[in-house]
Amino acid sequence: MKLSIPFFCVLSFLIVFPVFAQETEEEIIMESYPNDHDFYKFYIYDSVEYSQSTPYHALHTHIDFLDDQNYHPSVAARVFPTKMGSLEERINMAAELKLVFAAKGIYISALDLPLEKDYIEKNTQKKRFIINSKIPDIYLIKVGERWRYSSYSCLRIREIFEDSYPSYSRAFIKYVSKMEKGQKILLGLKLWQWGAIITLFILMYLTFFISQWLVAFIIKLLFSGQAKPHIIHLIIKKYSKPCTIALLAFLFFLCLPMLLLDSQIMRILSLSIRFVFGVCIAIFIFRTADIIVLQLMNSKKHLSIDQHLEPVLRSSLRIVALMIGILSIMKILGYDITSLVTGISFGGLILAFAAQDTVKNFIGSIMLFTDQPFKVGDSVVVKGQAGIVEEIGFRTTKIRTFDNSLVILPNNIAADNDINNMGKRQFRRFKSMLTIEYGTPPDKIRAFIDGIKSCIDQHSTTRKEGYQVRLFQFSSSSIDVYLNVFFETDDYDIELKSREEMMFSIMEVAQKVGVNFAFPTQTIHLNKEDDKETTL
Repeated sequence: MKLSIPFFCVLSFLIVFPVFAQETEEEIIMESYPNDHDFYKFYIYDSVEYSQSTPYHALHTHIDFLDDQNYHPSVAARVFPTKMGSLEERINMAAELKLVFAAKGIYISALDLPLEKDYIEKNTQKKRFIINSKIPDIYLIKVGERWRYSSYSCLRIREIFEDSYPSYSRAFIKYVSKMEKGQKILLGLKLWQWGAIITLFILMYLTFFISQWLVAFIIKLLFSGQAKPHIIHLIIKKYSKPCTIALLAFLFFLCLPMLLLDSQIMRILSLSIRFVFGVCIAIFIFRTADIIVLQLMNSKKHLSIDQHLEPVLRSSLRIVALMIGILSIMKILGYDITSLVTGISFGGLILAFAAQDTVKNFIGSIMLFTDQPFKVGDSVVVKGQAGIVEEIGFRTTKIRTFDNSLVILPNNIAADNDINNMGKRQFRRFKSMLTIEYGTPPDKIRAFIDGIKSCIDQHSTTRKEGYQVRLFQFSSSSIDVYLNVFFETDDYDIELKSREEMMFSIMEVAQKVGVNFAFPTQTIHLNKEDDKETTL
């Protein structure tokens, strides 16, 4: 029994001695054994427990011990190398870096922090961890068994802090951050924070009306000589609110770090503001598609489009605008859209192979829109099908034939084949061969030709130049007069009416001058005894 007491004393000394032997600056080492990973070392300093075993623990030591509810700045300063200055200088360094994180929108709860003691950076194969790509100069390194900020990062903190905050706001932000801890809190916020928020909302309310007036003024200034008044009014109506709300969201985002809110609240507000800003950008892009179509429809230049092609263009631009808007929102929220864009590209390629006909028809629609080979109401001949264009749709074109049947052509066929657009003719040609009986005196033929020319000159729709009325040839059973005349119309019904009027006029001239129209005849000589001639 007497020997057992000294034995336990020696054993207790051997267990406790290593702990106190490693104590520096009144620091005590403890060990923790989590369930999911190797043990981490914890230290006790200034009566609180902290760890620098991994990048996760080091960054939490820095940020958590600067929180108002757990304010131990001397512990937060231990993540910074002692050679970089006194304790007071390192505390100031820790405070400035925390403010930099807030200004850059970097929140510790949103970071993917490694829990590996021997974490190695993939690119450099060094024991280094860059906090965020926004500030690549700020990173942790492992020295011995502890992770801490590098000396280079410590030297860059002041410069990054000055770049993050304008000169007029630095004094204010540092003063507020050093205000007496434990100030009275109302509903989770300090009184000065409530005052700042109320003031900020009042200023934003006034800015809302000023911004609307300013946006309307800029739009009028930019489009006054390029667009009609009703289009300018529509542009103001569509762009005023999204532009104004986006501006207010941007201003609020700039002021947010100065409120020094809790990191969780800051992160939620930051994401909300970014989302609102992204939605405004998406709405702006989406409505731009409508404005482009409207401007094309009302363009004074030769860019106007057919009203039946308007839905195709509007839908196409809206789809593109919607995709760009969604990608913009994701980018603003901080997501890496590179892989998503790559996936969309591959997915689009697969979809294009799977729906080749639909894609071809869509491209055909775009080609019909850009080239405008025909429009609704034109008389066309496409792939042997003649008729009137009745409808140009997103996938097909409908042609009403002259026997009243409906031909539906896929747009890729309509775009890839030869198109004879008779509706684009400036003049409608009327060509005929007028046959006169043999034996008609030449003076009557001349009078007949002059009478036809007079009818052409007096007709309301005929082209008064470039027509031909000539004695053409001696045929087997007639003397032929060539008639080639043009009607100035693009309407098929008016063309038929003009042809009819011209033909009646020719008949009247023939009757007046005494000219008879010939018809195919043949004289047959029969060899008979009486040698008589029979005419059929």
